[in-house]
Amino acid sequence: MTSFEQMSDEEARQQVERTDNFIAAFRELIASTVVDPASPCEAASYRGLERIGATVDAVDYITYANLANINEVMRGGLMSVREVRLMRVGGGPTLDFQDATAFLAGFQPAIDAALRRRLQ
Repeated sequence: MTSFEQMSDEEARQQVERTDNFIAAFRELIASTVVDPASPCEAASYRGLERIGATVDAVDYITYANLANINEVMRGGLMSVREVRLMRVGGGPTLDFQDATAFLAGFQPAIDAALRRRLQ
């Protein structure tokens, strides 16, 4: 499907379902992220995770749809990458995120690469 073709109703339903499942899995992943209690960054990690968790709904749905599609192509591999990144939240200035949008912006290069491939 090129970027100019319209989705069928079934393709649109599948996209929405895939995206909604991805968002739910992201929420669950945030809630289940383990923070090392011995880490000097423990408090910063918890604060960062709370900010990310509280702002999941503020992220553009298209961002989630793109990430859900990448995750589908990677057969769930994007979830592992997000899990590792969440475990590092608060571990220093470059690992502290204002909100979920800022956290997921780190995946924008992957989205851009996938979109460029699709358009070729």
